[in-house]
Amino acid sequence: MDGDAHVDRSEPYCRMDTSSPEARDHLRKVIDDEIKALEESIRASKCHRNALAPISRLPPETLAVIFSFLSSSAFDEGVGYPEWLRVTHVCRHWRETALNFPHLWSRINFTRLTTAGIAEIPARAKMAPLNWEVTATAWSGEHFDAFERQLETHISHTRHLSLSGEFQTVLERLVSPAPALEYLALSNSSRPFDWPFQIVVHDTLFNRTAPKLTSLRLVGCDISWKSRLLKGLQTLEIRSPSKEARPTLENWLDALNEMTQLETLVLYSAIPISPLSDPHISKPRRAVTLPSLTQFDITSSAEDCALALSHLTLPALTSLRVHSKSHDYEGNDVGILIPHIARNASGPQDLSPLQSIVVRGGITRVELLAWTLPDVDVEDSDRITPLASERVFFAVAASGDVWRHPNTGARILDALWTQLPMDAISALSIEGLSQLRKEFWLSHTSSLAMLKQARLAPSAVKAFRETLAEESPPNGPRFPRLSKLILVKVALTALRTYRLHDILRKRLEQGTPLEVLDLRTCIATERATQLLAEIVGDVQCPAEMLETGNMMFFNWKGGVDFFDEEEKRVDDDYGIPSPWSVTDGDEDEEDDDEWDDYVEDSDPYSDEF
Repeated sequence: MDGDAHVDRSEPYCRMDTSSPEARDHLRKVIDDEIKALEESIRASKCHRNALAPISRLPPETLAVIFSFLSSSAFDEGVGYPEWLRVTHVCRHWRETALNFPHLWSRINFTRLTTAGIAEIPARAKMAPLNWEVTATAWSGEHFDAFERQLETHISHTRHLSLSGEFQTVLERLVSPAPALEYLALSNSSRPFDWPFQIVVHDTLFNRTAPKLTSLRLVGCDISWKSRLLKGLQTLEIRSPSKEARPTLENWLDALNEMTQLETLVLYSAIPISPLSDPHISKPRRAVTLPSLTQFDITSSAEDCALALSHLTLPALTSLRVHSKSHDYEGNDVGILIPHIARNASGPQDLSPLQSIVVRGGITRVELLAWTLPDVDVEDSDRITPLASERVFFAVAASGDVWRHPNTGARILDALWTQLPMDAISALSIEGLSQLRKEFWLSHTSSLAMLKQARLAPSAVKAFRETLAEESPPNGPRFPRLSKLILVKVALTALRTYRLHDILRKRLEQGTPLEVLDLRTCIATERATQLLAEIVGDVQCPAEMLETGNMMFFNWKGGVDFFDEEEKRVDDDYGIPSPWSVTDGDEDEEDDDEWDDYVEDSDPYSDEF
């Protein structure tokens, strides 16, 4: 027979008797057995062929390590399980390697698993340390029962447990010791109008035994500060417990006194509540030292934060974050807190002093961010991980968004700058806080002698410009090291350009020239940038120059002396109140009398907290 001839394998079957049902059933079985044998032969051939691939030469241990990088995606709730389980369907060798590698199944997000998967995955992990991640907000009772059974069974070798949802019953079943548990995170997703919406971490959890627990994170959960789970922690985060669960000052201090290894402490509305007119803020009865604490983040009222900080000694602190709420119409409660912020803003543990500051704010809010890094401005601050490099973050907001006087924010910032170590500040960014006036800058110029870079939003430009225009004191020009000025969204009309030109020329004559003028976000004409380039070596111009429009940009009369118009605060094309913005009307100098409607006869910066 020719080698290429077709072999008809159906011929033997055609000659078989198929008249009876028994004969047909027998024939089907014979054919099925042959098909099965052929499929096994094909699988064996594919296996032999796959063995010739270079990757098949890798030892199973090496292949398992590669698979472990894929298994980390199983912790991500957004990754579909077929995406990473597909590795077990490539070939027999890969599947056997994966199934025989328990650590591949030890890091799992159970949120999207079926009840069968909830039972199977821990079994594949065998006795490997388990990392459980669960968001159980839409689970059925069957799902909860399956998960609770598995968690209860495997808690003895669970290393990482993160639960999000409504899991009070889960906690109540965890009464066995957790000798391997290192990380516990519980996040309550109950809505406030659900009952009960607060989850309670009882003392019976893990039979009070979790000797390796070093990190505890609780959101919307109540725990006693006498709990044995708090001892030996390196990281503790408690957010939004019930008011009843907030500790007394004595219980809080007693608990912290036993946390000598604590490195990170985050407490949102979880610190002791300060009684009205508490004398212990100014004269604390005791102080607890946390020798290892490097990161401290608290949120509460200004008086609560002051009470907490006044009772702590933090010799290793490198990051302080305080979010506070002011309940005093005058903002005087913030004045109680500021000395404690300043006391913990720098210390011998810091390798460098504070060098960069960003200030943000408005009528009812003040934020200050400070770094020990040089040349950090507001753009950099949005890209830097706060707890990684931010030395100080302080925010205060008026309760009910009301302070009696619009200059309260400026008074708070004035008190902050007076008490913070500012003598090494080289970079400064100001956003908002239109209440800042020339008197504010003049009172702080001596402490900003090292300032090299200033980034100013429109509301801060006028007062800063007026400060530069003042006659220099006997010891020399103000801000003697200022070499870079960044103006943000400022409209450089002809008059404003002339005024800036004259100020910069004066600094040049004084031997303190500006080296860089950043106007990239401003509105300006080519004539304006050319004029400023006569004084400043590096003028960074807007991407697009203004060629037509308001005549105030093009009416170059020959200098400030030729203008009889005065400057006025109006809204610019960016929709931001600006002392250097334009309208279709005249430019008018801001009338200082408008402040008479907002401040008392005394100077707004003379009031002391």
